[in-house]
Amino acid sequence: MNPRNDESAEVILWAMSVSSNDQNDQNDLGTGPAAATSVADVSATDGLAAVDGVPAADEEEAVEPSEERPMLRPLEAFPVDGPGGQKLLALYDPSGMAPAPVTLPPLGAAVIELCDGTRTRAEIVAEFTARYRRALTADALESLLKKLDDALLLDSTNFRLHCAKVFADFAKNPERAPRGAGIHYPLSVEELSQSLHTAFSPPNGPGLTEAKSEARTPRAILLPSVELKSGGPAYAWALKPLLEATEFPTLIVLFGCDHSAADPTLTFTKKHYQTPLGGLQTDEALVDQVIADATAVGSELGELVVRDEFHHRNEHSLELAVLWLRFILDERKRRGLHDIEPKVVPILSGSLHEFAAIAPQREHEVSGPRLLDDVIALLQNRVGQRQSDGARVLWLGLADLAHVGPRFGDPQAITDEDRDSLERRDRQTLKPVLMGDAQTFLAEIKRERDRRHVVGLGTIYSLLQAARPTGGVLRCYAQCAVSPNSFVSTVSVVFP
Repeated sequence: MNPRNDESAEVILWAMSVSSNDQNDQNDLGTGPAAATSVADVSATDGLAAVDGVPAADEEEAVEPSEERPMLRPLEAFPVDGPGGQKLLALYDPSGMAPAPVTLPPLGAAVIELCDGTRTRAEIVAEFTARYRRALTADALESLLKKLDDALLLDSTNFRLHCAKVFADFAKNPERAPRGAGIHYPLSVEELSQSLHTAFSPPNGPGLTEAKSEARTPRAILLPSVELKSGGPAYAWALKPLLEATEFPTLIVLFGCDHSAADPTLTFTKKHYQTPLGGLQTDEALVDQVIADATAVGSELGELVVRDEFHHRNEHSLELAVLWLRFILDERKRRGLHDIEPKVVPILSGSLHEFAAIAPQREHEVSGPRLLDDVIALLQNRVGQRQSDGARVLWLGLADLAHVGPRFGDPQAITDEDRDSLERRDRQTLKPVLMGDAQTFLAEIKRERDRRHVVGLGTIYSLLQAARPTGGVLRCYAQCAVSPNSFVSTVSVVFP
């Protein structure tokens, strides 16, 4: 496993501890109180792996789950509470290729820790038995691997064939479909519209009272990227100035977080993002110009800015941005304002976590922000040309700050006192952000080795480097609970 923020080490240690020391608890096997103690019996009752939302495949249709040396794909792993307080391990695919999360009891978690691509099936069985002094039959292992492969969590032929079809379908479609509908926000247009209006409602929201549109268009805005139900008012506070601006921007550069990026760079697409409220057209000409400029610098850079375009398929933040922009445009139209339909430039920003978390003496081992800086310079040049031609430009980023608690690999639950301390640290971190100082912001996160797991680090850095804003105003700070005792801190900032 290769989950974000090195969660795998903590989780696997937990799984090994429970499976070694809690041998009399049959719930660890997922088989109930009357089950036998061996993993072999678990496979017979489908109790070793509880796959959420993935039906058991017919044995006659069984597909070889992986090659001879099974290997789990890069996944996020975190402990969750199951029925009756049983501790389970949840596996989640941040790339979005797997349709649903999978939960495993501790013994299942202990088995997959051995599925790293270096061991044959026979070696996994032998090592498991030696480590835990419990029987693991070949049939039990195969049953678990089959379930994982059906859930698309193994690096297998089955997974690669699935990816090939998904990538082909995505590549030929000029539009990026609203995949977050029904997941990150309501599917029904009526319910969705109500949720967006509610986000503006006092006392948590800024209100939707009509005011004379005399405000300037902001230079840049930083929004959260959490789900609508968690952070609706935080979005509303940041977007209120855009709602009341005299003129709406005609070009909006969107930065979202790429959770699956292998490199800290920017990934462009020419696809037009769609939402249930309608879509926005991507400025294809500008994207082509930036790609051409990158290629002129070097063929590798030109390939890098589009190599992972398919990441746009599953990342939700840019879809949320277009959704909110459509809502603001519709609300302005209802107020009698007639805006030129803006074009957008959707960009996913890679992670700077490795660079921020590694010890200073080892910085040479990982990629820093250089690639981001190189592409941002090219983007700034092309956007500047548009501004010279009369375009009104808005730089818009969607990112969250801290991710703390057991859900994100921290060993202990977050207390009220911890949350107070977290807010103090977050507000300290925001000082360079409000000044538009990307380098000091990165240095601040690096100084503490990214202890708060600032997942939006690369996105916020990119927004500040590209927009070069000053005088930011903090419109909202909030801590959103994502699971018991785990929180994501969000902010909304407007740069006039």
